[in-house]
Order: sequence, then C-alpha cells, then structure tokens
Amino acid sequence: MYLEKKVRRLALAIACSGGLVASSAAAEAVKLTTLEWPPYVNADGSGTSTDRVVDIMRSAGVEATAQVFPWNRAVKLAQSDPAWLGVYPEYYSEADDADKGGERCLYSKSFGVSPVGFVQRVDAPISWSDHSDLTSLTIGVVSGYLNEERFDAMVASGEIKTEEVTADDANLKKVAAGRIDAAVIDRMVMEQLLKDMPNLAGQLEFNSVTLAEHGLHICFENSDAGRALRDRFNAAF
Repeated sequence: MYLEKKVRRLALAIACSGGLVASSAAAEAVKLTTLEWPPYVNADGSGTSTDRVVDIMRSAGVEATAQVFPWNRAVKLAQSDPAWLGVYPEYYSEADDADKGGERCLYSKSFGVSPVGFVQRVDAPISWSDHSDLTSLTIGVVSGYLNEERFDAMVASGEIKTEEVTADDANLKKVAAGRIDAAVIDRMVMEQLLKDMPNLAGQLEFNSVTLAEHGLHICFENSDAGRALRDRFNAAF
C-alpha cells in the first residue's frame, strides 16, 4: 500500500511539472479538504470558493474534488495524509508558509477575498479604532482560525480576552445572548448564517471598522507533489 501511494504521488508530481500533457479526457484527479463555511463552502462542498478552485484547477487540466471536514481535521489531513493534497479556503500565514521557512504548507495565489471584522449587538455596539481598544472586551473566536496578525498576537499574550467555539454560528448566538461583547467573523459568512437564523438577524450587525481583508488561498501539502500542483494552479490564473 505504501509503495502504491508513493507511485501515485510520483506520477502526480511528474504530471504537474509538465511531464505529461493533460486533456479533458485524461485529466489528473486530486482531492482537497475544506470546511463548511457558507457562502464560500456549503455543507455539501459547493460554494463560491469551491466553484473558483475547481474552475482554476480544470483550466490547469486537473479534476479537483473536495470533502468537508471540521476545520482542524481538514488542516491536519491536508498536511499529513497523502490522499489529500491541499486545504482551502485559507488565510495566508508566513509562519506556516514553507516558502518562507515554515513547515506546514505551500500557499497558492489568492483566488478570493474575505472581509473580517466583528459581529456585535445592535443595541450594544463596540467602539474601536486601535487594537488596544479591544483589551476591555471579551471576544469570541473559532478554534483553529487565523484572525489577524496583531489581534492573534495579543490573544496569545493574554492582552485580549477571548472565548473559543468550534463554529461561527455558536458565536452569533453568544453575542446575541450577551455572553460575549463581540466575535470575529467574515462579513459574508455572518450575512449568510443570519439568513438561516431569522430570530437573531434583527439583533446583530457587522461593526463598521474592518479588522482585516484577507486573500483566500489553497494551502498545498509541503511535498514535491504539493509544490508541483501549487505551481500549476498558480499558472492557470
């Protein structure tokens, strides 16, 4: 079994480096991991990010399929399981970038944008213009997510108090109930989730000060096969 995996991975690396000419009838097949994060990725794996990734891969002569997992598992599989060659959509992290001395993965070009900020109660908005203004608040975050570099550093140092959940919808409920002051969330994700939570829609809003606008990337496995596929994906833009 191990030898078979090595042969398959070698074949993919050769193909992605240009050694084979792909056609629509004989395109390479690769598998990616993802998470449920509507509207970017829905529960069945469809969504705006999936559509974009699949289209670019197809332009490169690759037939990509994705499977939805809890986020931390999606990241782990793409990093360590040879059956999966990448995870998306990811925010860029220099600490994880194998091209910058990291070990986890190889980042693609950005294929989309994620506007990130804070969800707050309409009747109890937060006011901030600098990260230091957030130190008196309790802010919800999702376990395993990157948020924004300075914010995450202040969380790690204990300067900003946070509470972790496993999914964005849980943070919406906590903000609405007044259990936390605000929560970090992508604006498009918030709007999509609130469509399915009409009882909360009138209570919550997106704070007017944006924390960050992140590019969306595929984080390819840090391997020869992952690098070859990353370079081929980038060239297809």
